Amino acid sequence: MSGVAVRQVALVLAIGLGAAACANTSAAAPSTVPSEQTSASTSAATTATVHATTTSGSSPATTTAATTSAVTLPPVTLPTTTLPTTTLPTTTHAPAAPSSSTTTTEPPTTVAPTTVPPTTLPPFPIADGPAPRVNAGSSSLPFLAATIASLTGKDLAISVSVWRDHEQVYGAAAGATNDGGSVGTGTPFVLASVSKMVTALSVARLVEQGRIDLADPVPWSAMGIVHDAAWDDVTVRELLAHTSGMPVSRKSWLDLAGPCSVPLAEVMALPPRDHRGEWRYSNGNYCALGLLVEYVTGESLADAARELVFAPIAVDGPHLSTDGALPGDAPYTNGKLGVERLSRLGGAGTWVASSDAIARMMDAVSDDDRVTLAYPGVMRDQYGWGHTGTVDGAKACAWVMEDGRTVVVGLVSGNEPSSGSELCDALVSALAIDLGEYAGEPVRTPA
Repeated sequence: MSGVAVRQVALVLAIGLGAAACANTSAAAPSTVPSEQTSASTSAATTATVHATTTSGSSPATTTAATTSAVTLPPVTLPTTTLPTTTLPTTTHAPAAPSSSTTTTEPPTTVAPTTVPPTTLPPFPIADGPAPRVNAGSSSLPFLAATIASLTGKDLAISVSVWRDHEQVYGAAAGATNDGGSVGTGTPFVLASVSKMVTALSVARLVEQGRIDLADPVPWSAMGIVHDAAWDDVTVRELLAHTSGMPVSRKSWLDLAGPCSVPLAEVMALPPRDHRGEWRYSNGNYCALGLLVEYVTGESLADAARELVFAPIAVDGPHLSTDGALPGDAPYTNGKLGVERLSRLGGAGTWVASSDAIARMMDAVSDDDRVTLAYPGVMRDQYGWGHTGTVDGAKACAWVMEDGRTVVVGLVSGNEPSSGSELCDALVSALAIDLGEYAGEPVRTPA
């Protein structure tokens, strides 16, 4: 079944699905990033009492296969939802010719409001695979549970974690780890471009410590990056926002051996491209940010992120794909190569971590962090903000909803859905229905 079909499963009601069948249905039972870039119930019973659950390590906590009672969702017409107009900061930089002392100022870039048309609730999803293992104490989220169950038969492994009001309220997983164990919500998966959130948070913490200024030019020479002189005034903020003029060069960041500094030097041998000042998604920006973190801290990217991001929230287990496929990790392959093909991505996509770890990380994002984790470096829709991840063999979604109150993270080892954006569409929509917050299919930007 294609990724589009997966989404349609959550949108087309099976007429013949009787109430008796629903009563016994197991609860267990997309801006789109290009596929090779690692590049965001209305029933009161579904928002019942929430129980905290924390699962860590590569094995899940004691689990129970929860079941859902019959749920009848009559068509409900919801109001039109409009996202606010957003004006991006003015970008000022020197022209490409290094001999000139004048500067040029680009006008602010305005993102027009996005209107989501009135819609009705989609039908209850139909399970299409084995029932996932649901964490003990999980709250009742039947629409989300059924959406997860609609994916379990299509991929090697899946894990979904939900945090609300700063505690875990739901977790479900399916599949087997590299060593044959059961995948749980504490099992590390390839994050693809959700890795960019780890890198951006590492930068944010260094900004808060006064060790990085977002308005400062990137110290390329001090970092050991040979480059055209026209890159000298590119700022840290431009890298974060994908407005630096970095070329896309998707295939440069995958499959070949060596660190990301190799393809970065290749693309920076020429000046920033003509699209500087405009959003243009490129792994090169976050490769460079990862190298900047290493330069400022004097530590490896992994050690710096553990100290700046994971240690403050007592999370242990995330690691880089350069460590290889660990026994307790979820399986990864693109049909030919394993996690080693991701080594060139650096800060753009080398992280391997659990849905529990990333949900807790996103839940801990502060207002100060959001100064660095700003649009369009992060994506947004009518439900909130976050990031998606897409690479052949893995899909990821990390999304913050309800003004920071709720976080959902979904990780897939496989190619269904076909992108992290489609995975986010399915999970965010389902969770919004369960929370009584549904406002139509997500309209995600930038695209």
